[in-house]
Amino acid sequence: MMTRAQTREAAKAYISFCVDDALSERSVDEMPANARLVGWQCGFEPLFVAVWSYLPKTKVDDEDAVRIATDLLNERAWFSDGPRDPDYLI
Repeated sequence: MMTRAQTREAAKAYISFCVDDALSERSVDEMPANARLVGWQCGFEPLFVAVWSYLPKTKVDDEDAVRIATDLLNERAWFSDGPRDPDYLI
């Protein structure tokens, strides 16, 4: 899912939403190093949702991160044609 050109550091600039696995929206300032970045390409720029566990030192797996990020964007009616698979998973 991830191209070599995309890096975690580059993706951070495109984080639009942050959420933990208790479904609480969070600030990007709270993002731990083990947060999963789930991204969709929208035009020329990607949009990323950072997903992490509310429990310290616990990592969210890929499947849960994608589900949580997709649900968040779906609730916000971000997808014009319904939810789709992400383009990036970091």
